[in-house]
Amino acid sequence: MTDLMTEMTNEQIKKALQAGIITDEQAEAMYAKNSLKDQNPKLASSKKAQKINHDTEALIGDEDNMRFMRSFSDVFIAMGVGLLVLGMMGLSVVVGDFIAIIGAGLMWVFAEYFGRKKRAHLPTLVSALGFLFFVLNASGQFVPNMNLPTGVMSALVTLLSMLVFYWRFRLPFSIALIAISLLILAFSFLSGHMPIGLLLLLSGLAFFVVALIYDMRDIERKTRFSDNAFWLHFTAAPLILHGIMAYTLTLRNKTALAGLIKFPTLDNTDAMVMLLIVLVLALVALAINRRALLVSSLGYAAFAIAMIAKQAGIGFGTAIASSLLLLGIVIVFLGAGWHSARGLLLKILPRFGIFGRLFPPVKVDKKIETL
Repeated sequence: MTDLMTEMTNEQIKKALQAGIITDEQAEAMYAKNSLKDQNPKLASSKKAQKINHDTEALIGDEDNMRFMRSFSDVFIAMGVGLLVLGMMGLSVVVGDFIAIIGAGLMWVFAEYFGRKKRAHLPTLVSALGFLFFVLNASGQFVPNMNLPTGVMSALVTLLSMLVFYWRFRLPFSIALIAISLLILAFSFLSGHMPIGLLLLLSGLAFFVVALIYDMRDIERKTRFSDNAFWLHFTAAPLILHGIMAYTLTLRNKTALAGLIKFPTLDNTDAMVMLLIVLVLALVALAINRRALLVSSLGYAAFAIAMIAKQAGIGFGTAIASSLLLLGIVIVFLGAGWHSARGLLLKILPRFGIFGRLFPPVKVDKKIETL
């Protein structure tokens, strides 16, 4: 597939980039390859051209490839959009809810400019989050319930808006926003009829299954399916973990942090159960080759370690420091030996039939030639 992509004309590359089929980095590498061909056909098969091909393959085939940030400029603009969203949220409290309508329109304009014209995905992501919030707020205030349970019409309008957003911009993180909208809709229908923890757990499992379906359609992680799966995994993990804890342990005991903010506490047994759940998620993440599934549950692991340290009589500050230290050591070693750990785990997992697509093979890093 890579060889075919690198043979595309500049016009085909441009159309593929606009459609979101390839990333900016891939497009730049392919433009560079075409430029080498135009200057000297023999040079196109040189070591420099081969290095470009190898770089492109690495970008395409790398799991959990972060495709939504090109440079610090994107971070800088995203910070500005985020501050603008926070400012308009505060202004809506002071001035009135009609600010939400203005905010939704402004976020759409930002998405058009940064998403379709500039291909700056990180500012577009922040704009999309702002768009979701403002649409939910505005529809909650100005859309009638029509004899439906409170919040249902607002949730439906929000879901429809996220579907339109995805249709317009075709950006993978929009899948997570659609998932969040579905969760809001489920809450509006089932709140009061089902324990919140169970609802979170079932929603997280549903998103996880859909993410696996996307993954199995693209085990080489080269297409939009892989990007969609990344965001669904990132959304599913905290829902699963918090759903289990809220439904089974209820996080019922609370204590005050510095005498001001109340937060839930766990005894040693509950904390160990939480760590066990995180460990299971880590093994699943290794098996399916998805770090995102593990990363979004790390906060719970740190919380459980801190609770265990606190129960042992260690001061609060020392408990927090100890949890961060232990968690950091685990992440560093797991990150450095990710593929080796996957190789060991895959030896005991089935690889026939559907399992061959569910548990992708260990990536073999390609040696990149240098000039």
